[in-house]
Amino acid sequence: MRHIEGQGVTCKDANGAGVNNELNIFQSCLPDCLFMALELEARDKFGIANMARLFGEHSYYFDCKKKQGLDIFFGRYEDEEYFRFDQAMISGYLGDKLQALYGLRVRSYTFTEQDALDAYLFAMLAKNERVICEYSAKYVPYRVEDYHKHYAYHIVTFKFHDKARNAFIVDDAVKQDVDISWEDYICSFQEVLAHEGAVRIYTLEQDGPENPLNIDWALKQVEQNIAGLVSDSPNVGVGAMTEFLNYIDCLNERERPYVIPGVWVFSLQRACTNNWILALQEDFPDPELKLLCKPMIDALPLLSKGWKEVELLMRLSCRSKSVTGSQIYQRILQLCETERTLIPIWLQLQAWLQAQRCKS
Repeated sequence: MRHIEGQGVTCKDANGAGVNNELNIFQSCLPDCLFMALELEARDKFGIANMARLFGEHSYYFDCKKKQGLDIFFGRYEDEEYFRFDQAMISGYLGDKLQALYGLRVRSYTFTEQDALDAYLFAMLAKNERVICEYSAKYVPYRVEDYHKHYAYHIVTFKFHDKARNAFIVDDAVKQDVDISWEDYICSFQEVLAHEGAVRIYTLEQDGPENPLNIDWALKQVEQNIAGLVSDSPNVGVGAMTEFLNYIDCLNERERPYVIPGVWVFSLQRACTNNWILALQEDFPDPELKLLCKPMIDALPLLSKGWKEVELLMRLSCRSKSVTGSQIYQRILQLCETERTLIPIWLQLQAWLQAQRCKS
């Protein structure tokens, strides 16, 4: 749930994409590594097929403190009420929605001592219990862009300890059965502790039923999207998009290869929002709603695919002269033009939901 800072514009030593480009049924498309892990845990532990009703976001956030490729970020937006801890439980808007729609609560356990985490981890694995844990992507071997290079907040699920090799087998939302050496595990603990102040373990509890979307939760999601998209802040919504386009236009003029942290989230966020719209139509089977949502159902899958292409083009630009900054800029420009066309649809959807509330 954190903005990735300090990586800036990646230079030519970024020699791998660090992502799995093929989707499979194991994966989650939620735009957050913690909730990706929680969705997969809920699927296995409680038989919850997916969390399509949890994320219906459409947002942008841009931050460029130095305007020279350092400490820059373009990704999703979340305010202070979006996600927080309350007595070791995830609360705020996201925690409340998780409990209301899926009957789930997320509890966290905080560790500041390596020995204490080791003892907890081994005790749970001995009972064949998986452990969702904060981790540094710098020590996940298949993430070649970060591996032993950059700190990046990540979540993995520990499944097994191989005593013969003194290594762990973990899953994350992209890849199963990843080998983590003991040395990488130790280094990750120290890095997460240094950057986050503690290392957290997360457990999932179910204390209520799974529920469809109601008018209040659907309207709250739509209103949050609108408030973010048309915000007066230059760092949020359409303003963030404009700032981002101006920034990469400068990179394009300098013909620098670049990878901008945060862009990866848009392919997932658009896929999630498409799933959310489909769930909304399922919970409110109204022909008028289906017609209203059609432009989104048409555009969101294409936007998801397009942002994934941008992410890969950025990474390829750091390895090959066949991909130019101009190509990347033009593709992003096309996507942003499509993104803007969806804002009126959100306003129409808000009006439709408000009318349904009045009828009820």
